[in-house]
Amino acid sequence: MNPILVTCAYFGRSCTVIGGKDVEEEQYISSLRNLANLKLPVHLYCWPNKVDFLTELTKPYFDKIKIIGCDLMDYPRSKEILKTKEKFVNIKNGAGEDITYSPRNELLCHWKLKWCSNARNNEWGCDKVFWIDAGVTEWSKIPKSMGGAEYVYKHKFLEEYKDDHYWPKNQNNIFNEKISDGIKRIFAKNEWFFIYQNSPNDKLSTYDWDINDKKVSKILNKTMGWQFPKQFKTGNFSMQYPLWTVGTFFGGSFDFLDKKIIPLYDKLFNIFTDDDDILPFTEEPYYSIIAYEYDLNLFWFDSWNHCLSDEPCFHNTVLEKPFYTTLLDTIKYE
Repeated sequence: MNPILVTCAYFGRSCTVIGGKDVEEEQYISSLRNLANLKLPVHLYCWPNKVDFLTELTKPYFDKIKIIGCDLMDYPRSKEILKTKEKFVNIKNGAGEDITYSPRNELLCHWKLKWCSNARNNEWGCDKVFWIDAGVTEWSKIPKSMGGAEYVYKHKFLEEYKDDHYWPKNQNNIFNEKISDGIKRIFAKNEWFFIYQNSPNDKLSTYDWDINDKKVSKILNKTMGWQFPKQFKTGNFSMQYPLWTVGTFFGGSFDFLDKKIIPLYDKLFNIFTDDDDILPFTEEPYYSIIAYEYDLNLFWFDSWNHCLSDEPCFHNTVLEKPFYTTLLDTIKYE
């Protein structure tokens, strides 16, 4: 078994309709170096004018990597999405001034599955695909001692994140081939897997409020044949809407992706996009529906924040299962 890792690095501004987290491509290097230690072949997508830049940036750390340029606006119905989104992201700030605030780049999120599908024709004969967000190791999620690394520019990266931060010098850093070995064991038993949070997807529930005319119930009754009210049981949890399946990491077989997941994703995407009174969704509401339909959710967590009080970005909350434990679940999977 030979998985390929697929990810992306795009600079998008939160003050524009297309949106983004205001992180430049160069600032992903601290996290990408962690991902390089998974020792998997990689397809990394970016804006077309950043291919050469990211090729040079990643060259010292990756053995097998291809940087691929992709214009996010080439996604189907992208102009419609942004036209609808304008109604929701143009707001007033505290001073009463008109501003645009859009911290999520929906177009980027929708590309994830298609980029994974494209990886079927890869340069290394890989027969499975694994997506992981390029910024997954940010230390608000991953304790710094375990490999957490904030977004920094290259000169700061060379100062702050020396070799002793990374595997193998830092034996506590969880980003290494143990994750890859766990992924291979998962793929040996599962056609596909997602991870999920133990709460209902809030976009689905919000657009099912009475003031929104129960749109989600109506759409999912017509599309999926689901009768509402309904209990959606996943693992030990039961909710009134599909549990929140996240897009941070997932993967499986190309055939299951192309024959099962993408056709249903595209169908749901078109139905929800037809309604321009619904804020354009990111990928996760669709993943939540699909994961329930095909029983694809494998690992769960209860909070994105980590739980180590002596680490940067600690939030004083009681956590049973922080996000980073899903990576430990991957490592330990049998």
